[in-house]
Amino acid sequence: MNINTLNAVQIEHKSNEVPFALYKNNLGNTPSYFARVISQGTCTVDDLACDIISSGIAGDFSKEKLLEAAALFRSAKIARILTGCTVDDGITRCWLSLSGTFNTQNDSYSTERHSLSLTSTVSSKVKDILQKVTPVIRRGNSIVPVITEVFDLETKGSEVLTRNGFLEIKGTNIAVQGQNEEVGLYFVNTEDESKNVKLGAEKLGRNTSGSLCCVVPSELEEGTYRLMIRTQSLSGKVLSKEIKECITERTFRIG
Repeated sequence: MNINTLNAVQIEHKSNEVPFALYKNNLGNTPSYFARVISQGTCTVDDLACDIISSGIAGDFSKEKLLEAAALFRSAKIARILTGCTVDDGITRCWLSLSGTFNTQNDSYSTERHSLSLTSTVSSKVKDILQKVTPVIRRGNSIVPVITEVFDLETKGSEVLTRNGFLEIKGTNIAVQGQNEEVGLYFVNTEDESKNVKLGAEKLGRNTSGSLCCVVPSELEEGTYRLMIRTQSLSGKVLSKEIKECITERTFRIG
């Protein structure tokens, strides 16, 4: 894959990965609820580069090359904006704004009375995508881990997991946190519990509310497994006294 074919990749935007929670509105006389996105944390350019690599669409591009390209695009966008251009990067349209009043037509810019900022709106492409997305509505204050996607970098899929290979797990509220000894990511053998393997938080390369990354344990025996997460994570650094658990319905094969 080269830069031309990478540009042609069509990424599917799954509607079941946009979680919202409902909260009771106590301001009105009629009972009603308002929705808020269940935050998955802040995603950096470094995280995006890891996502591209783990998805298998990067081809010959390394993480370092992707970060270099991102830095170049960032510099180019800023340079264009500072010349007065409106920059449409496919996600937002942004342009330079100047606030503050001028006393006369010949008045000069003053940092004491004026300031520069960016104004942005959602691009038409993103608006089209949002029209097709159906959010998943969950109850407010009900925070449970949910696994939505599993990806094995070696097989470029999710049916077979490769020992010593890179594995990414996506979901909501899946950060592995807590002091209880049962907290961890488990590879659960469907036929023999003695073959189960647990990874603690220290063994996870990425451990956020929306994504876990790890190396598939080399000691896993051949067979069929499910993935299970046990965590005390609630929100940010807040921990639950009770362990919250989720396990995949689908199974994965260790070959």
